Amino acid sequence: MATHHSIIGAHLSVAHGFFQALLDAQSIGLSAVQIFTHSNRQWHIQKLAKEDIEQFKKIQKETGIICVVHASYLLNLGSPTKELRDKSLSALMAELQHCHELEIPFLIIHPGSATDGDTQTSIKYLAEALSYALKNSIGSTKILIETMAGQGTSLGSTLEELAAIRELVTEKRRVGFCVDTCHLFAAGYSLSSEQDYKDFWRQADKTLSISHIKVIHVNDSQKKQGSRIDRHENIGKGEIGLTTFTHIMNDHRFISVPKILETPNTTLDEYQKNKEILEGLISKK
Repeated sequence: MATHHSIIGAHLSVAHGFFQALLDAQSIGLSAVQIFTHSNRQWHIQKLAKEDIEQFKKIQKETGIICVVHASYLLNLGSPTKELRDKSLSALMAELQHCHELEIPFLIIHPGSATDGDTQTSIKYLAEALSYALKNSIGSTKILIETMAGQGTSLGSTLEELAAIRELVTEKRRVGFCVDTCHLFAAGYSLSSEQDYKDFWRQADKTLSISHIKVIHVNDSQKKQGSRIDRHENIGKGEIGLTTFTHIMNDHRFISVPKILETPNTTLDEYQKNKEILEGLISKK
């Protein structure tokens, strides 16, 4: 019996155009791609050119490549500083507009940091910002809150914190989650043994509902479990090992969930190698 066709993608550059990321993905056999729609290191976000939008949508339709967007890392919607919260909210609104124009289904965000140590207030600020952005934006793009490694005062390193954020958002139908394997591992979660894997997803389903997990970032970790340090590694070359990825690649619940590589040495050749490793883990039974 043939193996199932899991959706595997990678975060690719748009330096030569949004459409080129789709063609690059197709060239190495990926069925999904993750992109930034603007410079990840700048607050200024330009409007998209009409010709860029039309070209992207044309190539996306021709290739069938699924595309998701990652928001800027500069955003901190839960910041105790109002000026930073306001800048972050404006940027998020612009990102949602880009996603609407490009017909992107998912916008992935980092939940930010409680830099003053007041986690509950930061969660409240974050939920308020998400509620406002979703209520005042057009389109159907869902915001996916990413699981975090737990560095410093970052939010979202536990399933409970992620659930608390979504619970406070008024527009819940447009909020889901992105699970990052490196971040989970660094935060202390284990998915390696069969029992650990079952236990984690049982807990995740109870706390978040697996139906709300729309994207998985598949990354190995340079650092040990519970380190709270976010350092990605190539698949099978880090501390997580291949067992966890074998479980994920053969979990029928995630066959249609895009699995996005954000591994180091982000050349097309390296991404293709990581993709082939993941494909090799899929059971033929």
